[in-house]
Amino acid sequence: MSAEPHADVSDPSTVESERGSSASFRLSSHQFRLTWIVAGLFVLGSIGLMRLAGPRGTLLFSNVVLVASAAGAAVALGLLARRSEPPDALGWGLTAVGTGLFATGEFAWMCYELWLGGVPFPGVPDLFYLADYLFLGAGLLVLAASQHRLGSILRIALDGFLVAAALLAISWQFVLAPILAHGAAGGATLWLSAAYPSLDIVLAAVAFVVAAHARGSRRVPITLFAAGNLVWAFADSAFAYLSITGGYIYSEFDVIWLAGNLIVALAALHPSAATPPPAVDRRRYAFRETVAPYAPFLLSMAVTGYAALTGTLDPVGLALGALVLLALVARQTYVFFDAAALSRCLERNEETLSRRNEELLLLNRIVRHDIRNDMAVVLGWGEELNGRLDDEDERAMLERMLGTTRHTIELTETLQAFTELWDDAGDHGAEPVSLETTLTETLERRREAYADAEFVVDGSIPAATVSAGPLLSTVFRNLLNNAVQHNDAVEPRVVITADVGPETATVRIADNGPGVPPDRRDALFGRGEKGLESEGSGVGLYLVDTLVSQYGGDVWIGSSELGGAAFVVELQRYRE
Repeated sequence: MSAEPHADVSDPSTVESERGSSASFRLSSHQFRLTWIVAGLFVLGSIGLMRLAGPRGTLLFSNVVLVASAAGAAVALGLLARRSEPPDALGWGLTAVGTGLFATGEFAWMCYELWLGGVPFPGVPDLFYLADYLFLGAGLLVLAASQHRLGSILRIALDGFLVAAALLAISWQFVLAPILAHGAAGGATLWLSAAYPSLDIVLAAVAFVVAAHARGSRRVPITLFAAGNLVWAFADSAFAYLSITGGYIYSEFDVIWLAGNLIVALAALHPSAATPPPAVDRRRYAFRETVAPYAPFLLSMAVTGYAALTGTLDPVGLALGALVLLALVARQTYVFFDAAALSRCLERNEETLSRRNEELLLLNRIVRHDIRNDMAVVLGWGEELNGRLDDEDERAMLERMLGTTRHTIELTETLQAFTELWDDAGDHGAEPVSLETTLTETLERRREAYADAEFVVDGSIPAATVSAGPLLSTVFRNLLNNAVQHNDAVEPRVVITADVGPETATVRIADNGPGVPPDRRDALFGRGEKGLESEGSGVGLYLVDTLVSQYGGDVWIGSSELGGAAFVVELQRYRE
């Protein structure tokens, strides 16, 4: 009974793309683990039943179970293809067709064995078995092409060629050479018997390489599929060897094919089987992709070397060993030139990025300077006009306009801080900064800018030196601005507390505003959290988090005893 490897891989499709009733066949992680346990118990139970059933019962059980398990694997792959999106749907569909052809071949074998008294070889089942390889191989290639570009496909092809040559060299010593040397059958029968394990090895090599190059969570089900292919390759190789040299009989040996079928079905039912490949740099060399082909290469070299030492190395084995070495040379040559090309590309990108960065910094300075100057003129004339108005409503409207103008000027100051932070010419290393001087001066300027708000220092500001930089004042300025700008109280109140410990200094800025919900506190420091079109873009808080992290400190949000939010900045004390 010649069982061939059937490619099954997990499909890259999102949950949203699952269509129709096939979505119900997607197992959860817990259900998948239970399915593994059930499959393992079924394999063990099959071994026990074959031992107890006798020759006729073993024959019947083996055929029925193998046909059913192969058909189940084909159905699982078909359902996986249904919930996939192109081109993955085509790849999984081809593997489903290939597995279905194998199941048909198994059914034809069973009919010959149970009702016609014997299986002709070569015969009708072999037509289905051989066609199975074409569809499985095509499906694997489509799946590989769906997640890799042309350059990566060439590297995958070279890896596959190396792995296939290594596995063929190993198989030649243990399976193919004995079959051809001791087989008493005719030419077609003999060569077909050797073709099955050879095709298995090639297909298993392709599956192994595709699994090694898979990205994201889909790597697990594709690796399961590759494992199923390796199990099939082992079973077919052993079957071909036994059939030619010693005679094959139905026994517990058949559970190897059963295990391969179940692994393929489980790969299709894996919870991550419908996950699309992640959007990453597909030419980047992951560690497993680099080292994976070396395992079969080293094993094949060990087998070939052992055969040479024992005097059993024939010309074909020697040629296969040389082919493995040439495949390795070809693969490493491609890797070398591809790495060199990537290095040149990175250098060009770095030069372009550096030039664009300089242009953006210059543009930032020009625009910031012009905006600040224009807003300063508007603010000056507005404050002059504010002293001449008698109508309270008009003065209130003007004050809102002046508040927006002040906020625009503050944004230009934040942009200036970003420019200094990004400028490569700037020195942002840790240096001693006076906490008392920095916080006191920043607080006085905020009192001038927000005359209607009350700023209170709880206790005194300690004369401590912290490890920071010249932009530390920007941290406090943005937090004090935030405490007032997003305060909905009639009389905004901000309480500043500073404490010093043996290793750190902590500044707490609490307000009586609306506060920040706990589930929003971590996300509030993200860039553009509030959107650039709204008052208070959130860029200031992002800058705070960036600067404090650069200084080796931490910043977080808590609840204020005033009913609002409390921003806490923890800095390291400066040590010589």
